[in-house]
Amino acid sequence: MANIQDYTSGKILSQAKLALRLLKFVSIPIIGNLIVKKLLEEIKLFEPKLIDIEVASAIIQKSKTCAVGERACKALHKNSKFTETVFLDELADELVGVEKAKYVTKHEAIATLKKYKNPIILSKVGNNSFEICRSTPKECVYWNFERRGLKCLIKEFS
Repeated sequence: MANIQDYTSGKILSQAKLALRLLKFVSIPIIGNLIVKKLLEEIKLFEPKLIDIEVASAIIQKSKTCAVGERACKALHKNSKFTETVFLDELADELVGVEKAKYVTKHEAIATLKKYKNPIILSKVGNNSFEICRSTPKECVYWNFERRGLKCLIKEFS
């Protein structure tokens, strides 16, 4: 499972890049099955959920701290559309500490998510922190899994 240090160090980017590369091999007999199994094991640790703004707002309201920063996949796809991610609690604190995010109020965090129309994905990072991302389906690791028939997103709407 990715942890907070993976986000602060940038290791999460190399993990995402590797996952996207490995997806190209899932249709190869035998090897593809092994790759699928391992990828799904790893991705499910994030407990990715497709949520709506109401669910996102409720999660933000329950958090201790909020920060906003560029979504991780943007760094892998420089020409992709800019959207922002909301980071909560310890993940927020640590990303602000390495200048990858800035603190915002809960109201500002919700307003940030409302600025964009992209699908919202909630990911668990470590044991108690969350990332709420306005994903870009073309670049997002989760959406790439889904397009390959590897179901990983749980739908949770209010």
